[in-house]
Amino acid sequence: MIITYHGKQFFKLQQGDTTYAVNPISKDSSLKTKPAKFGADVALCTTRHPDYNGFENATYNDKEPFTIYGPGSYEVNGNTIVGFTSPGKIGKDDYINTIYFFTLEGISFCHLGDLATIDIDQKVKEYADSVDVLFVPVGGEGTLGPVEAAKIIKHFAPKVVIPMDYDEGREKGSLDAFLKEVSSKSKPEDKYVFKKSDLETLTGHVVVLNQS
Repeated sequence: MIITYHGKQFFKLQQGDTTYAVNPISKDSSLKTKPAKFGADVALCTTRHPDYNGFENATYNDKEPFTIYGPGSYEVNGNTIVGFTSPGKIGKDDYINTIYFFTLEGISFCHLGDLATIDIDQKVKEYADSVDVLFVPVGGEGTLGPVEAAKIIKHFAPKVVIPMDYDEGREKGSLDAFLKEVSSKSKPEDKYVFKKSDLETLTGHVVVLNQS
């Protein structure tokens, strides 16, 4: 499994010939980040906003993804994807956010999206104890801040935690503050490359990724 970070909440997950894009940044986004573009088999969007719904950037040549942008239960090539509605906030505006749980080749993931509160639904909690890798926003200013992010992790007890959304327009120093809250001294790396067996001895291991 290879995980690459493309800024904001945009991740590329690769397992063999299968590629997922989560929250691809749209060409219409006002972010200064230049959106990455690659072909994906599946593209997930947590919030209907240009910072998260750039499906055109998950399409390349003849490869067009199966797109998911809301709650529900899905199965794509034997992998399950379940989405639950939660409160989201961008600036001063309220949005509907979707928390996604999904599996890829036996590895379970949860992407919290633009989650605005640590008060999550009971249905979400029922899935929380089976997460291998958790993507959590830490930037504040609408979404979870460093302290809230550290608190919500306790609901999930993931093997690996990957912080996101702490760059442009977010609380200054939020990544460092989050690492302090979870007592982590993780150093940034360009990609996270691992096998499912590598996760067996991990609990709450924080992986910080450089933006590609």
